[in-house]
Amino acid sequence: MLYKNDWDKAKERIKAWWSGEIVDRCCASVVAGKPTKPIDPKIMNLPQNKEDRLKYWTDPEWVVKRNRASIENTWYGGEAFPLSNLNLGASGHAGFFKTANYAFEDSLWFFPSLNDIDDLEFDENSWLYKQTLTVAKAMAEDSKGDYFVSMSDCSGNIDALAHIYGQENLLTLMIEDPQAVTFAMNKMQIAYEKIHRGVYDIVKDVNNGGSSIGWLRTWAPGFHAQLQADASVMISPEMFKEFIEPELRTQCEMLEYPLYHFDGIEQIRHLDSLLSIEKLKTIQWTQVAGQPPCTEFIPELQRIQKAGKNLLISVSYDQIKPLMENLSSKGLYLLIWAPSEEEGEEILKYISKMTHE
Repeated sequence: MLYKNDWDKAKERIKAWWSGEIVDRCCASVVAGKPTKPIDPKIMNLPQNKEDRLKYWTDPEWVVKRNRASIENTWYGGEAFPLSNLNLGASGHAGFFKTANYAFEDSLWFFPSLNDIDDLEFDENSWLYKQTLTVAKAMAEDSKGDYFVSMSDCSGNIDALAHIYGQENLLTLMIEDPQAVTFAMNKMQIAYEKIHRGVYDIVKDVNNGGSSIGWLRTWAPGFHAQLQADASVMISPEMFKEFIEPELRTQCEMLEYPLYHFDGIEQIRHLDSLLSIEKLKTIQWTQVAGQPPCTEFIPELQRIQKAGKNLLISVSYDQIKPLMENLSSKGLYLLIWAPSEEEGEEILKYISKMTHE
């Protein structure tokens, strides 16, 4: 790996983390800016006009240049590693269906476009599906092992379905015609499986045989991707069990290293369901803006660990001490942005000092 000379040791720690074990310290991915090469602002900055914004997100050459420039100007400490993020929209597989209506702005935005949920139809010839694979191939060809290439951010079948059908329409249909929703979710799962298997086949050879989630900076030594159900903050535990849990169980059977994106404290009411899924290996606790910090939910985090699940949390420096003191270092993985390389090294020393079983 071109941009990290201690990857072998980091890889050893990450493998131990997936097994709920520990090598010498708690897993920690620490990154900081490290200006080494001038960056062309035309490559990095989001364009103002619509045509160039589309290219910014989907043109293989542009995407590769932007990611390579970012990698070259980043310091990777601890378990952090150079990673190119294949990002064509959260729950982007919504764009793989006929009638999909979307636009690339600061991200990929979808607009409800399906009048009858029974008309939902996956289209392997859709532009966005084929372009996702094209960009993945371009990244892998550029990488040649210099850096890893992430899986696509196509996750959350319920979220993708809400993109196409409309959130209010979907919530209403869950009550009025639950069978129609279940049938549509199964169609969404076909697209989820198709894109993840396709991308994994493209990137695994430049990823040490493994795969990564781009925005979470994770790596696993096999088939690894993200599960999510952000729309679940609006439904009851009973509806979660009916509509969401079956999807998650199916995806956990498909993946070797599944991770659930726990987005917001409203999902605490679904924790029993999540912890009951034996093959779910990791829960990524998201600290949502406007909500209390993760340090106020130590009992819930301890409960996750006691259930045998790993924890992945993006934290600020002041949260490290209470988390390290109250959680087991086994199965704990902290993501940290440091102001500088020097401060990043100090953070890693502190985490080593605080590590315990």
